Amino acid sequence: MYATTLLPLLALAITTLTAPLDTRRWGPEEYYSLGCPTNTTKPYASQYQQTEVLNTFANEVFVHQEVALGYDTYAAVNFINHAPEVAGNGTAIVIPFQSAELKGGSVVLQRVFVGTNLTGTSFGTIHFRGNSVAFGEGDIAGIWRMIGTCLVEYWDVASGVEASENPIAYF
Repeated sequence: MYATTLLPLLALAITTLTAPLDTRRWGPEEYYSLGCPTNTTKPYASQYQQTEVLNTFANEVFVHQEVALGYDTYAAVNFINHAPEVAGNGTAIVIPFQSAELKGGSVVLQRVFVGTNLTGTSFGTIHFRGNSVAFGEGDIAGIWRMIGTCLVEYWDVASGVEASENPIAYF
């Protein structure tokens, strides 16, 4: 019975401990091929360094609306974009779109954090409350895949804020 309980934990520990080495095998190639800014990012970083970068990026882009500064400093030029509202990849498409979307609105960051999945891939999440001239109040979570301190792939989930029976809904 004791061995039965220990085996799954041991397998998980082995997978978790060896995964970052697998990630490092392909990480730097993608870091360079997607065009990470080598003067402001690096292909390897601690979770703390990644969280600092994501927090700075979130403040620059969403709070201070310095969209070009945030993307040019921390995102790969050809980052992969899965956001349904933006038709294409990379900073050249996203910067003008997001600049227009944020203009005249406001954002309050709710939480910013970075962690890894079981394969050792780093993901960062930015959760914020946004108020847009075009869309009204929204609850948005953006998820970034990171290689070192570079933002290389993006997904988002957004919802309008509506009346709810739950007094702590959304935020």
